[in-house]
Amino acid sequence: MSLPSRLREGLGVGEPGPRLLGAVLAGGASRRFGSDKALAMLRGKPLIENVIAALATECETVIVCGRDWPSRRSLADRPGPGLGPLGGLAAAFHHAAASGHDAVLAAACDLAELPPGLAARLAPGPAVAAGQPALGLWPAALAARLDTHLASGGRSLFGWAAAAGARSVIVSGIANINTPADLAALTAGAAPAATGRGTPPDAGH
Repeated sequence: MSLPSRLREGLGVGEPGPRLLGAVLAGGASRRFGSDKALAMLRGKPLIENVIAALATECETVIVCGRDWPSRRSLADRPGPGLGPLGGLAAAFHHAAASGHDAVLAAACDLAELPPGLAARLAPGPAVAAGQPALGLWPAALAARLDTHLASGGRSLFGWAAAAGARSVIVSGIANINTPADLAALTAGAAPAATGRGTPPDAGH
């Protein structure tokens, strides 16, 4: 898979890398949505499948973190449940490191309208979308550092992004589906109120 040279350089890997692991953060109770938002339909497909499809265009492998999903390898949150999206991100980091992937391109299952070329837009990592830290590019080498962050009580995606020194990159057009009204607005062709900024996606939490 050919990727821009700045992506290779930013992750400290040579040709033809890097190997990218796509990770869909999908654990949680979907409290703000009122039902399982991963299964909510957008343009004939569940929200989670839209995210999987977007990541699959530029990642060697795509996994689902925090829940079982039949079409993809699924990982439990690490080190256990109840840690918010960071538990899924930690599972993805360790899986990436163990499977020889250089970086993780992560996105919450409640993000829609993900544009193409996300890895190139976010490179070099670590980097997150401005206002939406559940969309990020992360070196797999950060696994141990995230473990320490979680052990110290860290739970916020914003807090982890700051602790890891992640850059904030403007990525326009992202839709954050937190409520049924957000989904209805997107389906009707209007942008949900939190699109691309403000309240971060809760990855089902």
